[in-house]
Amino acid sequence: MKTASIGVVAIGVIVGVIIGTVMGTSVLSAPVGPTRPSCPLPTGALTPDEAGERALEFLTTYAVASGVELSLASVTEDEQSGLYEIAVNLSMLGIIETREVYMTKDGELLFTGAINIDDYIEQVETQKALEEQRNREQQYGRTIGDYIRSEDPLCTEEGKPIIYFFGGPSCSACQWEHPIILTVTSKFDGFIVLYDTMTAAAVDTGVFASYSPRGSIPTIVLGCTYYRIGAGINLGEEQEEKILTALICELTNGQPEPVCSTPEIVALRDQLT
Repeated sequence: MKTASIGVVAIGVIVGVIIGTVMGTSVLSAPVGPTRPSCPLPTGALTPDEAGERALEFLTTYAVASGVELSLASVTEDEQSGLYEIAVNLSMLGIIETREVYMTKDGELLFTGAINIDDYIEQVETQKALEEQRNREQQYGRTIGDYIRSEDPLCTEEGKPIIYFFGGPSCSACQWEHPIILTVTSKFDGFIVLYDTMTAAAVDTGVFASYSPRGSIPTIVLGCTYYRIGAGINLGEEQEEKILTALICELTNGQPEPVCSTPEIVALRDQLT
């Protein structure tokens, strides 16, 4: 009975080795060292058999101690999440336990424990959106007022560019930016449509997620053409107002003319990239 207890404890300790986290840590990259055999990453999606073999190879090489025997119990796949659930039998001192690990279908990430599939998918989509945002910024750079040009199609309602302001009452930067947004957009009455979460909760959450994948506020989206995460506090109120005016004038093709034809606004529009 003492031997069996030792076996259970040993397996529990061994299985408790940190295999990885759901996002961001690739644990299938072999640790540096001449005595460790390599565990090369395959290209493309793995078959269930290949995923099972890869998981066993990795766990045997890097995650369990000598004397623990591993065998594959089953591999099932979830088409929605792109994950394999791999059941592994661990045997030591006559004690056998079955544990589940999870692997992405490309074989790059392995992690232990139960996961929430919906949360995992959401995190993956967030990472994709962040990567797209970084690529967009690298490709097009930033323009006046630290705004990023998106190259997305102009979003309109009844032919008018839509201006989105995403903020909240407990956000001090939002409180600073919001009056400027209201002042500037009031100059374009009849030429734009304003959606403002500070005054109405029902605003397109899909747009917010697209331009602010981490959910940061304030986020300003101008016609889905220019956007910025954060307030223009460093610019000061006067310059922030001019920059917003110039950007919106660009979306309205210089209308209304009295607003968009002043020398300062024309000079700012000439700087747009």
